[in-house]
Amino acid sequence: KYLPLTLIITLSSSLFVALVILPTLAARMLDTEDAPVGMTPGFRKLLLGAGAFTGVVLMFVNPLTATLLLVTGVAVYAFHHYLGHPAGHWLMTQGLPRFIERYELALRWALGHRWRMIGAAAASLVLAVMVFGVFNAGVEFFPENVPPTTAYIQVEAPLGTRLEETDRIVTEIEAQLDGLEGGEDVESVVATVGSRVSQDFSGSQGTHLATVAVNFVDFEERQGDVFALVGRIRADAGRNLAGADIALQEPDMGPPTGLPVAIEITGDDPRELKLLGDEVVARLEASSIFAKLDGLESDMAEGRPELVIDVDREKAALYGLTTQDIGWTIRNAINGAEASTYRDGKDEYDITVRLAKEFREDLSSLGDLTITSDAGDQVPISSVATWRVDKGYGDVNRKDLDRMVTVSSDVRSGYNANAVLAEVQAELASFQEALPPGYRLRYAGAQQEQAESQAFLTGAFLMALFLIGFILVSQFDSVTKPLIILSSVLLSTIGVLIGLMLFRMPFGIIMTGVGVISLAGVVVNNAIVLIDYIDILRERDKLEREEAIILGGKTRFRPVILTAVTTILGLIPLAIGLNIDFAGMYTRLSPNLYWGGEQAAWWGPMAIAVIAGLAFATFLTLVLVPVMYSLLDDFDLWLKRALTRPEEAEGPPAARPRQPSDSTVSGEPVAV
Repeated sequence: KYLPLTLIITLSSSLFVALVILPTLAARMLDTEDAPVGMTPGFRKLLLGAGAFTGVVLMFVNPLTATLLLVTGVAVYAFHHYLGHPAGHWLMTQGLPRFIERYELALRWALGHRWRMIGAAAASLVLAVMVFGVFNAGVEFFPENVPPTTAYIQVEAPLGTRLEETDRIVTEIEAQLDGLEGGEDVESVVATVGSRVSQDFSGSQGTHLATVAVNFVDFEERQGDVFALVGRIRADAGRNLAGADIALQEPDMGPPTGLPVAIEITGDDPRELKLLGDEVVARLEASSIFAKLDGLESDMAEGRPELVIDVDREKAALYGLTTQDIGWTIRNAINGAEASTYRDGKDEYDITVRLAKEFREDLSSLGDLTITSDAGDQVPISSVATWRVDKGYGDVNRKDLDRMVTVSSDVRSGYNANAVLAEVQAELASFQEALPPGYRLRYAGAQQEQAESQAFLTGAFLMALFLIGFILVSQFDSVTKPLIILSSVLLSTIGVLIGLMLFRMPFGIIMTGVGVISLAGVVVNNAIVLIDYIDILRERDKLEREEAIILGGKTRFRPVILTAVTTILGLIPLAIGLNIDFAGMYTRLSPNLYWGGEQAAWWGPMAIAVIAGLAFATFLTLVLVPVMYSLLDDFDLWLKRALTRPEEAEGPPAARPRQPSDSTVSGEPVAV
């Protein structure tokens, strides 16, 4: 919500500036056609005084900043005086008029071939969608080619592994990272043993878990390709280390959404769920997709070894014992029972009584334990129970009250997450059809979040078009003119699709979607400027429709082009990733100039969507909008004639003499 809120506040402020501040400055500073206005002596003195005062203050605060600002001002003035002003004068007096003449010829031709233009526009939209469906670079939720700043090596040993053994494995991984090629781009390595740490500092704990966080230096200081370095870490970290599962996890781009591949299987029997989860893992490991996956695992892991006591309830009842009596006796013998408290000054220590270590580790010694019944008899445990060592469940998760096993995996760098997920779905299609009755498979994680975000942005885009159309209908007092404007918004997506294909960028659900919504505002603005002026020429100057369209297009050519060019030029640094630290440049001569980085990969798709879409929409505004205006104006006239009764269309009936009436005055006929 912060992006639209920023735009709303900024546009509201710019509206105030355009209506109040700019007319005042224009009246004081701009020349008119009749006579040059220029600045008054008092206003010129005010500007010079303000500039001198600011310069003196800056000289005392930071002489370097003041000097650099002075040099910049001189350079800007020299550029304007010797290059900018002459070039602008030539463009306004010679270059632009010639271009407008050619535009007029093109517009007259388009108005003479209206149906061809409409057909070509519709065909272009259909063709662009079809070609994009074949040659697109994929669809992504958030940008996936963002250079990572950290990589997490997740270590998971068998449940119950001692902390010292897990630490030994982590130490060996750290030793392998020391001799890694490209290690000069690694800033630090931080190991956490006893818990799993992720991007949001959340995770599970256990003596069998550990995380090694590899932090990279800043993008501008890197000497090699960080994606290649991450690939080498994935291949070398944990190599030849047995006894633990080791996976590389890259930070999520955007809010936490879960892993790209998350397969949930729900059912009743935990044993059956575990078998189904293991079968999914085995199928994916045996397929060609496994090379694109990283950290494939099932969350229903093998449980730690546990002592299982089988109580013979009938024998226990004969001795007057319950399962609780037997369970508490064995628990107290192994884990201990609090017998008393030892006080040492202000400190208190619990006194726990349990079997000695050699007896606790010998399960046969449990047969020597006795239980006192309610009647006071000593009953050996071996008389009422048997025991064995077995494995229990590690975790049994539930979702909507259903037991569930989740098979999840990350996608390796260089592969599109949605494309890999589609391959996984195709691979598991037969498995999903063969599930036992009562068991269901569904896909969650990033896929679910992506679908919800896509639906939300689509709804937001349609709602924006509805609100724009509602306002336009009320302002133009027409339905066809808002239809023209909204059609230009829809057709502008042709440029977005072409731009994404040319630059081989995937369609981002979030970033490209925001760019398309932002593009709609600019396209609507240009179309309103053109159509409104055409109506003014027809109503005020009583021009014919075609002449009003041509004169309106020629007159509004410059503001439409300026809007498009300034927006495109303003977004080019964002699209190509040009980074300049202006504060550092003017305070300590350190501009920190570099190309690319996380910002370029993150905001590039949105900038490309607006640039390409606006470039194509400019053609729509200047050529196709006038053509649609002409066609729909003919449609309005035809509709009015069709809905108007013939006698009303012919005008009011002519006055005709009435026949003499039968009225009489004094017995004589009188004509009325």
